Amino acid sequence: MSFDGNIVRKLTKEFNDQLNTGRINKIYQLSKYDLLFNINSHQGKSQLYISCSPSYSRINISTLVYEKPSNPPTFCMFLRKHLEGGIIEEIKQVENDRIIEFRINKRNELGDKQDKYFIVEVMGRHSNLIITDDSYKILESIKHTMPFDNADRTIYPGAIYKYPSSDKINPYDIEKRTEFLSNIDNINQLTIQNSFQGFSPLIAKEIMYRFETDKQEINTIFQTILNEDNPSLYFGNKDIFYYTNLHNNQSEYKTYTSVSELIDRYYLDRDKIDIIKQRSKDIIKFINNSISRLKSKIEKLRKEIKKADKRESTRRKGEFIQNNLHLLSKGDNSFTCLDYYDNQEITISLDPLLNPIQNSEKYFKKYKKLKASIPHINIQINEAKLELDYFVELLHQVENASLKDIEEIKNELEDKKYIKNHSKQKRKNNKPNYLTFVLNNGIEVLVGKNNVQNEHITHKLAKHNEVWFHVKDAPGSHVLVRKQFPLDEETIRSAANIAAYFSKLRKSGTVPVDYLEKRYIKKIPGKINSFVTYTNNKTIYIDPDEDFILSLNKK
Repeated sequence: MSFDGNIVRKLTKEFNDQLNTGRINKIYQLSKYDLLFNINSHQGKSQLYISCSPSYSRINISTLVYEKPSNPPTFCMFLRKHLEGGIIEEIKQVENDRIIEFRINKRNELGDKQDKYFIVEVMGRHSNLIITDDSYKILESIKHTMPFDNADRTIYPGAIYKYPSSDKINPYDIEKRTEFLSNIDNINQLTIQNSFQGFSPLIAKEIMYRFETDKQEINTIFQTILNEDNPSLYFGNKDIFYYTNLHNNQSEYKTYTSVSELIDRYYLDRDKIDIIKQRSKDIIKFINNSISRLKSKIEKLRKEIKKADKRESTRRKGEFIQNNLHLLSKGDNSFTCLDYYDNQEITISLDPLLNPIQNSEKYFKKYKKLKASIPHINIQINEAKLELDYFVELLHQVENASLKDIEEIKNELEDKKYIKNHSKQKRKNNKPNYLTFVLNNGIEVLVGKNNVQNEHITHKLAKHNEVWFHVKDAPGSHVLVRKQFPLDEETIRSAANIAAYFSKLRKSGTVPVDYLEKRYIKKIPGKINSFVTYTNNKTIYIDPDEDFILSLNKK
């Protein structure tokens, strides 16, 4: 894993530089395992993001914008009681382990200053957040570990907090490290990994690669790597991040100014997607079921069309019976005659309970029914296609939604009677949660992320001469530049980049984006919500740039 003791060491230094002596102004619990501390220090206002998620555990100074719940959970209330308003007096890493300890000083109810320890264990599925008093007696933790769960450590209110035991060498203890390495005859990746504290397979592999490539003394390579500071994100089948360059990795990479910035970038979508998936799994299931149902319906209707296409042969059979009445009698099961249209013999089935005239009328009635059904079937197919387009678009919107967006989509489905509204509370008529970016030239750009937001932006906010952007022939956001046509090239490229990024073609190479004045947009009759048609458009081709999107100011 990337998040090892060496990453934690670099982060601890960043925290000491930016957060030490800072005041904890506010604590938020964003989800079950995710916390956000607002801290005001000599460096200004900062956000400390902490997660003990089994999948995305981490800690870093974050510059991202987070949706803060209005009702704090019990653990959050406990932290607020004991830590809010407190001053961070000390930040330290425990040895080279994935543990960071914050000593926080705060006045109690009597006005006396008291130290509390807030301990963050970033250990994958074993991650935990623990608060203790000044004698390390545990006051509370986000996860409880009882004696029968772990023989070595009990994490539970009232127990004394103990660091995890380790017999590994701290690699930053130069004397012990040097002694160990000098006594190893045949060093390998596994030996390094198992002997040094906080060493992931990532750094063990890198050390061995440089040792075999550079032909330097192993201790020298250790010292070089441990002192490096070049946070890098490698892009491949599986993205990898580390606090320094990995010479053994030949993938494309990007460097960042700090490990915190690197972690922000790496987890930008990963954790959000995980949280949103939990909240939206029922909606996603409903949408996928609706898509499957509509595809099956369309296929079934198309089969009926194929059946109806045989109506001419049905009419001919009625005609052939009529022309051969003199040869037929009631009780006949079939008869054979010449099909003078194709100049070949044809055998026609008959109902023995009907006389020849009645059999002829039966085929003519079937012909008329098939003929009359085609327009109705085509209408049903078109309606099903429109509904299918709606749900395909909706699925794209859910997959790229924030928590507030999910709520808007849920409300939309309730309003359209697709799902039941089980809440008895009257829904607040809140403003749609669309994004507002401010470009470097000060121009505002509005971005809708679902049908409700797109409808609001395009048909309620947009003025006739303002410029509208949308990815060509694919699901995507309505993007509105709040400036009259024409636009300068920089603004066009910026808005096109936004439209490409907030579309289904985000991961593609070059993306075509249409842009035009709002006056040329019309709603499509029969289409649901924000589906539109337009004319007088121009097209620009753009490569979606995520870093550009992240650099934009949000209003």
